[in-house]
Amino acid sequence: APPVLAFTTVALGGFRGLISNVLWIRSNDLQDEDKFFEAMQLADWITKLEPHFPQVWAYMGWNMAYNISVKFKDAADRWRWVKAGIELLRDEGLRYNPHDVLIHQQLAWLFQHKMGANLDDANVFYKRAWLEEMEHVFGKQSTPNLDDLVNPQTDDARQRLKTLTSEFKMDPKFMKQVDQDYGPLEWRLPEAHAIYWGAKGLEQARE
Repeated sequence: APPVLAFTTVALGGFRGLISNVLWIRSNDLQDEDKFFEAMQLADWITKLEPHFPQVWAYMGWNMAYNISVKFKDAADRWRWVKAGIELLRDEGLRYNPHDVLIHQQLAWLFQHKMGANLDDANVFYKRAWLEEMEHVFGKQSTPNLDDLVNPQTDDARQRLKTLTSEFKMDPKFMKQVDQDYGPLEWRLPEAHAIYWGAKGLEQARE
């Protein structure tokens, strides 16, 4: 955190939540003024102060994928922000809040609505970019053999499993269960990942 913020946090100790509230109010004001980058900076500070506050993670992911991405005309620039929003929720938000339903819901929404639907002019670029990333895990098969990832027998399968679990934070056993319940799914498409994270959220909600 910036020195001033770090000093204030230490000095006020138990009033950390109050600092977060002030920053949250200011961030919302900046959002209303279309100052999205400045609002993102404040939201980032809030996550450092209150990492177990899921609404901030959901806000940041949505802001990146929707508000900031559309500020760019180039599809590749847009994709970087959409991907950053997904990674923030999946890699950071769920790391601190693994059982939170809201973060799972927002992650599923980004895959289904932002990438899967056609409301964004760059949606075809998003789908193609995601397809290329998924082919590192599933190859070019439309219906991959998930057993190869659940119980890898070759070096190639073990490497693909490592990519799936470490980079994309997905469990092949749960994928197989989702595929049996709702599929067969085309796992290279964003809609399949929307179903996966939605199902994950439902599982957490039941618990």
